[in-house]
Amino acid sequence: MNDTSQSGYVWAPPGPYEVRRKPRRRGGHARLLVLAPVAMVVFMLFGVSYLASSDPAVTLQPGAGFATVSGKEVALLPYHRSGTRGMFQMITQDMFQVRLSATELDTGRALWDVPLAGELSWQARVLASGTWNTYVVTDGGLVILDLTSGAVLARDHGIQGLPRAVTSRAAYGYDASAKAIVAMDADGGLHTIALDAITAIPASPQVVAAWAGKLSAKRPIGTATSSSATEGVVSGGGTVLLQPRGNAPGLGLVRRSGGGGTPVGDTVFHEAQIPLTPPPGEAEPEDFPAGRRSTIAAGAPAGLVVVHHNRDVNSKERALSVVSLRTGEVTATLPTGTGSARALTSPGNRTLIYVRAPGDTAGEGLALIGLDGRATWVEVGSVDYFGNPG
Repeated sequence: MNDTSQSGYVWAPPGPYEVRRKPRRRGGHARLLVLAPVAMVVFMLFGVSYLASSDPAVTLQPGAGFATVSGKEVALLPYHRSGTRGMFQMITQDMFQVRLSATELDTGRALWDVPLAGELSWQARVLASGTWNTYVVTDGGLVILDLTSGAVLARDHGIQGLPRAVTSRAAYGYDASAKAIVAMDADGGLHTIALDAITAIPASPQVVAAWAGKLSAKRPIGTATSSSATEGVVSGGGTVLLQPRGNAPGLGLVRRSGGGGTPVGDTVFHEAQIPLTPPPGEAEPEDFPAGRRSTIAAGAPAGLVVVHHNRDVNSKERALSVVSLRTGEVTATLPTGTGSARALTSPGNRTLIYVRAPGDTAGEGLALIGLDGRATWVEVGSVDYFGNPG
């Protein structure tokens, strides 16, 4: 028997192991409680402000141009964007922007859309395009952009060889025979920039003689003038016109060649006009000078004719109808808003019609007439949440 009275040691059988539990951390819930009001404020500022506001206003400008990118025909469309949608765009985007959109005419898809200036009332105009570059003149001077990406390669006073550039659209032009941009400097001297080049050189004597007195430092107004009539020139000779058919209300299309006329289909149009267009590929003039009004019927280079008319005899609402000159068939009818229409024809014979969309009182929309006679609206200037082109 063991004596433990002196040592003080008392033997006891081993007990079960105890597992110590880690104390609960309450910091995660606390952080959530702190962040919840912050998240709510952020959502109210950036989310609700976006949902509650409307898209920026888009105004198409005259002076569109055309180019070929990766084998596809592209329309270069200058436009003005006013306003922002939501607090995020208000912080990161200019309130007013002059922009240029490159839109594929086969699909209506925007290839790129880039800002040219953050100004309220500036205008932009496409002068010409080469294989790789396009040349756009604004109220700040000339801008040279890459056709594939829309990246700005050179602009304004930064263009080499043009140190004293003039900030006026009227100080620049395109010489088709020389295949070069013509630019006037602040001293009145002329320079040229060959297509796809980004540097200027002194103009040749031939260019100087041809452009003497044609460029100016004054700022042009830049308003587009619609050109429409009841008669227009068509491909292959002759004209197409709208004329009454007996005592019936409305007008029918007649193709006139030589001394006779042949009806084009049986459709009757009310309060109708034919939009007129410059020749295919020719830039749209800011104003139609005397003796240079367009005479070609819109759609005619593709074997079509576009008619802008009231939707029926009792309606004041308008529509665009596309008629085949070969069969007389109406290939498409597109409802539009009120107001006039102006037309532009691409080198590939596609037709752009600037006309107000139904219910839109802000400005012109853009309708595209394809080679097959279909008519669709082209969306220009749409943006995503961050204010970037959609």
